[in-house]
Amino acid sequence: MNTGIIASRYAAALLKLVDETGSGEVVVSQAKAVIAALTSFPDLRRLLSDPSVPDSKKISLLEVAATGDQSAAPAASPELKRFFELLIRNGRIGDISLALKSFEDQYCQARGIVRGRLVLPSEPDDAASVLENKIRSLIESKTGKTLQLTTEVDETLIGGFVLEVEDKLLDASVSRQLERIRSQFVERNRRIV
Repeated sequence: MNTGIIASRYAAALLKLVDETGSGEVVVSQAKAVIAALTSFPDLRRLLSDPSVPDSKKISLLEVAATGDQSAAPAASPELKRFFELLIRNGRIGDISLALKSFEDQYCQARGIVRGRLVLPSEPDDAASVLENKIRSLIESKTGKTLQLTTEVDETLIGGFVLEVEDKLLDASVSRQLERIRSQFVERNRRIV
């Protein structure tokens, strides 16, 4: 069976559980932390896949990843802990990243949330805040959904910004504008010659 379909089904089960308990925001936040930990620490993924590591240790590792708390008793949400146990019990722990990403996508879709990423050339200031507010109001008015916008800094940008919303990309950076002008210049010169 297709891994994506399996992960999607597990994600749907987790979504149904958090809908019943009302703990969606906490679980989404912790799911993001687990995804980040699995991406940042390849050894964690290896430990989770290792059959010699006890299931209780795997759950403890995932709880630490979810909460960032390395104290004696990290407390991941009960729903997420049950989800970890289900994946381990069914031998699907290798699909955890895909299942959690699918859960996050399904959660946002069910709540009418659209996710976006704004890349700026320098640390956000007042002008960036105005830009973020304009982008937020424009997208929310066009889609009828709430925009969840993350802002990043890319110092290689000369100026302008790059905006990604879902699967759409708006590159309004100065380097892109210069490339467009260069292309137009080359095209016009081809016609003259």
